[in-house]
Amino acid sequence: MTPRSAVAVWAAGFAAAAVTQLVFPRLVSRATRWGRNEGWQREIGIWNLGTLTTIAALQRRDADPDRALAVGVSVLSALFGANHLTAALRSPWSWGNWAGALVNAVGLTVGLGALASSVTSRQISRR
Repeated sequence: MTPRSAVAVWAAGFAAAAVTQLVFPRLVSRATRWGRNEGWQREIGIWNLGTLTTIAALQRRDADPDRALAVGVSVLSALFGANHLTAALRSPWSWGNWAGALVNAVGLTVGLGALASSVTSRQISRR
């Protein structure tokens, strides 16, 4: 098996895990010792989506590894931040969720800034 084939197998596993955790959390939780926890199960699904995004960005023909990682981590920050913000709005006393939303907002801002900078750099280098 080649490394590219192995990554394809892992990507299929990440996709299956994302669907399982995001679409069928009750079914999966019944089959585990850990039980159900919607917030954490969403976090697992989000992690898998971010990993898939990173793999897709890295496999582009002209992929810049740093830019690809910035894309994947930005997706993670956006989705993790949304998950924490949703929980914080439902339970305003949950300071950990407010902190998670804030930290991920900072991460998303950093990521988007880096991606915008790399687009500007590419445009300048083409001239």
